[in-house]
Amino acid sequence: MKNRKLILLAGIAVLACVFVLQTINAHRSPVKAYTLKDSPDKITIESESNGNLLLTKEYDAWFVGEDKKPAAEDEIRYLTNALKTVRTLGIVSRSNSEETLQRYGLDDMTKITITASKGEKVLRTLVLGKVANNADQTYVRVDGSSEILIASGNLHNQFDVKAEELIAPPQEEKKDEANADGQQTTEPAATQA
Repeated sequence: MKNRKLILLAGIAVLACVFVLQTINAHRSPVKAYTLKDSPDKITIESESNGNLLLTKEYDAWFVGEDKKPAAEDEIRYLTNALKTVRTLGIVSRSNSEETLQRYGLDDMTKITITASKGEKVLRTLVLGKVANNADQTYVRVDGSSEILIASGNLHNQFDVKAEELIAPPQEEKKDEANADGQQTTEPAATQA
């Protein structure tokens, strides 16, 4: 009789442990946010279609390319905000086969590799694949992981940019200066009739 009670109590204890573990795991969300702790001062974007693009920050200004052309602030803010927090919705695959990489657009011909650094320290590396069927999700690898994740947002199209698209437009000349012909650029005051 004592043996039977011990077996029943042990069974109840095991079921209680399973219940607790299931409850804990049920509340875990597969959504994970990869958030940068520091702001990058250098971003490289590499793709087969657009080549290599270098963005560097000096003081508070961003520059495009090796020749350091001033960058359009809104465009850079758009890219850096996308890098600050990447939300992944779950794991799609753990395979590294060429077929899998092609299926998700992570092969050498299609992928876009973004590296964000501060000084010599790499803060984040993203390898972006193609846009998912949803059009607001992208297949991605984060920080050298072999896992293929699905991330929220159309990151592939955000980072599929050329240097010309990120360069700030030339500054407009002051309106009160004379133009090249010596004509006044401001309109004269209206006369009363």
